[in-house]
Amino acid sequence: MTQLHFFKSFCVLGLLFQAFFFTDSLFSATSSKRTSEEQLKNSTFIESTWLMPQVSVVMPSILTLSNPNFEVVYSKGFPSLTQAGLAAVTPLFNIGRFRFLSIAKLGFSYKTGIFEMTRMNGELIRENLKLSWVPMSLGAKFLYSLPNFPYIKPSLTLGGGTHWFYQSGSVGGANSSFWIPYYFLTPALSFLEGATPSDWFGGFTFGVTYQQSLSSVQKVNGVSFDLGINILL
Repeated sequence: MTQLHFFKSFCVLGLLFQAFFFTDSLFSATSSKRTSEEQLKNSTFIESTWLMPQVSVVMPSILTLSNPNFEVVYSKGFPSLTQAGLAAVTPLFNIGRFRFLSIAKLGFSYKTGIFEMTRMNGELIRENLKLSWVPMSLGAKFLYSLPNFPYIKPSLTLGGGTHWFYQSGSVGGANSSFWIPYYFLTPALSFLEGATPSDWFGGFTFGVTYQQSLSSVQKVNGVSFDLGINILL
């Protein structure tokens, strides 16, 4: 009887311990969920315009410029180049967890080297050329706030603009400027964007931009990997 009584007492204690542990775990999970929801609810969006300095690695699949004297296929001369940029981002309105913003961006890159130039008569020459590249664009950014992850936000930006190129060289007829319209698509992730407006740092954004020109003669197609830092105004 003593062993049986001990065994029954042990089982009862075990059940009580499991019930206590389950109740405590449930309370902790509920409390953690409420805390996470409160943090998400109380996390402050950036409500004013901010600047985003950006560094991009541009990888053109096609970059061809042509004037009445020469055609130069620059994409054969370099696989990638670094491009600096500055964007102004302005919040427009929110719908639930979705946020809509406008973005205006200006960039700059520069390349110099020996490139092949094809004359209109088919003659091929190699010359030292300098190429300045200034992309200008406007876009609409759609940003989504993930449940329970207020500091990681996926986004999609759609827009268009124009590339301005200036080509210069010592050979006659090489100096030319080009205006090339294009459109782009940028999926991205923003981190730590839930900072308060009193801070100067509004997080950073990493994205991949797919762009394609709208000109049948001058062609600029490719992809870029973009890293930007948000500076609150």
